[in-house]
Amino acid sequence: MIKRRYFVLCFLILLGCSKKISKDQIIGNWWSIEEDSTYSEVYVNGAEWVINHESYGPIGYQYKLTDDSLFISDSMNSRLRIWKIVRSSSSSLVIKSNMAERKLYKFKLNNSYFGALNDSVAYDNFEQEFIYRYLIRK
Repeated sequence: MIKRRYFVLCFLILLGCSKKISKDQIIGNWWSIEEDSTYSEVYVNGAEWVINHESYGPIGYQYKLTDDSLFISDSMNSRLRIWKIVRSSSSSLVIKSNMAERKLYKFKLNNSYFGALNDSVAYDNFEQEFIYRYLIRK
C-alpha cells in the first residue's frame, strides 16, 4: 500500500514538472503591447512565426518548438532568437528571452493572414483590419 502511494506521488510530481508544449498550443493569432506601448500581432502556423508590427508590417520567421523553448530564425538562419515559454494557456502565452519578456493574447481573425497572402484584395482587407485593431488597442 505504501509503495503504491509512493509510486502515485512520484508520478504526479513528474507529471506536474513536465513543461513540454505542443505546437497546437502556440498555433493561432496573438496580439501584444510591448513595454514601449507599440502594438503587434503574431500569426503562427505549423512552420512560420509572423510578426506584424505597427511600424514595419509583417515579417515571417521560421520556428522550431522543443519542449518549452522556441527557436525563431529568419529564412537565411542567420539570426536566431531563443524564447522560453514561461506560461501557456488557451488565451495567453508568455515567452521570455535573455533580452525581453512578452505576453501574447490569443484572438480570432475573420480573415487569416496566411489565407490572405494569395489574394491582393484579401490582403488589403487584412491590413485594414490590422490598422483598425491597432487603433482600438492603442
